[in-house]
Amino acid sequence: MKILLIPFLLAAGALASCSDRDFRGEEFSNFYRGPAEATTQERVERREIVHWAKNPRDKKRIGFLWKYETQVAGSRSVRESYYIMNLTGTKREGFVTAEGEFYRFDENGRRGEFVGAYPIQTTGLKVFFGFPLTDSIDLEEIDPHK
Repeated sequence: MKILLIPFLLAAGALASCSDRDFRGEEFSNFYRGPAEATTQERVERREIVHWAKNPRDKKRIGFLWKYETQVAGSRSVRESYYIMNLTGTKREGFVTAEGEFYRFDENGRRGEFVGAYPIQTTGLKVFFGFPLTDSIDLEEIDPHK
């Protein structure tokens, strides 16, 4: 009887050592976002675009830059993009990709003319608005008390 019990205990021990009884895969789902079910776009930041030629005291607002985060359906990654708004913030004038490609919208609101690709946002904004590169453009936080 003891001789039959020893192979059985060895086989049970071998099977138990190969199991993953301590693994709880459902715990990892709390740490990682699943794929998006629908395409979502959320505005995360608004900046005021100001321009001046020589004297910084002569700053003039010329528009707004709105930063959006977009998540495409079925994807886990978030992609950044920017909209260039007009002086009052009511109409989209242009679009900037995460790679720095600037586009101007046509009169129907569709992506139209390709302005150029610029790694530095302020340089691209100068070209977009038609200012010389010697002028200054800055992105400032919007002051609600102005």
